Amino acid sequence: MIQRCSQSIPLTILLVVVFCLIGCGVVKPATDAGPAKDAVTDKTDYGPLIRQATWDAYEKVLHEVNASQFPVDPVMALSRLNGKEAAFLILDLRAPEAYAQKHVQGAINMSIVGLAENLANLPRDKTLLLYCYTGQSSALAMVPLKAFGYQAIFVNGGFAQMEKAGFSMDTKSVPFAPTKNEKATDPRQSAVLAGIQANLLAIARQHTVKTLVVADQDVKELTTDSPQKYAFVDLRPPADFARGHIKGAISAPLAELRNRAAMLPKDKRLVLCCKSGQLAAMSTAPLTAEGFKIISLCAGLSQADKGPLLWEKSQE
Repeated sequence: MIQRCSQSIPLTILLVVVFCLIGCGVVKPATDAGPAKDAVTDKTDYGPLIRQATWDAYEKVLHEVNASQFPVDPVMALSRLNGKEAAFLILDLRAPEAYAQKHVQGAINMSIVGLAENLANLPRDKTLLLYCYTGQSSALAMVPLKAFGYQAIFVNGGFAQMEKAGFSMDTKSVPFAPTKNEKATDPRQSAVLAGIQANLLAIARQHTVKTLVVADQDVKELTTDSPQKYAFVDLRPPADFARGHIKGAISAPLAELRNRAAMLPKDKRLVLCCKSGQLAAMSTAPLTAEGFKIISLCAGLSQADKGPLLWEKSQE
């Protein structure tokens, strides 16, 4: 009898220890395997979903362009704002010193980098009205804003045109109060939005150090001195391209850009060209998501040097 008891003690002690460990969380039951699966899912390549969502947002903006809703004429913007100021959040993307000197009444000063950092913290119940110096900084943000589900517009020509249109001006600073929006519950959606925000932040930082937007007088240097490093992408309609374009430029009209992106060279930095520069800036987000390195012409081809070394017509 004594011998039997002495043999059963180790097994009893072992069972007690195992149950204690499970209860303390050191050993997890087999049914608790969920976190391990989540860890694997977190390593998923969300690149294709990020690119698709960015292109879908691009096409929404392009639809507004074709409907003459984008960018907004300053007189039209003023008429939409008057009497309905509470329905809008006005964002001034200019430098703090320019904002302090004079800005649209009620506008909040926020750099393009600050906008990227707060992309998830803007009010969804308001229309975002953006303006900057010329419209380019505002255009850079349009596709990401649409991807996040915001109603957003920007004023054609920037601050100077708004002042001419009769917007009320002020010097009083308006603080930014981040909105606590509900976070996406779908891990895939959360990852896609994070990717879109990261891309805008990269674009914004490049724009801040003045390597994203180049002056039109730099076209000659880019085409003659380093043609192996740059590829000009002309986003204008085919008829405009046929009338004249920068030598060697690739025709990729805005409406066809999504389909033609796969044919653009990734071993060169793309120089995006349109008529005014704003639509080229708008196209930066989807092409950045595709992995291209981008430069955009500041005032577009309307102001670019069209000298004989740079300008040619399509072969008829």
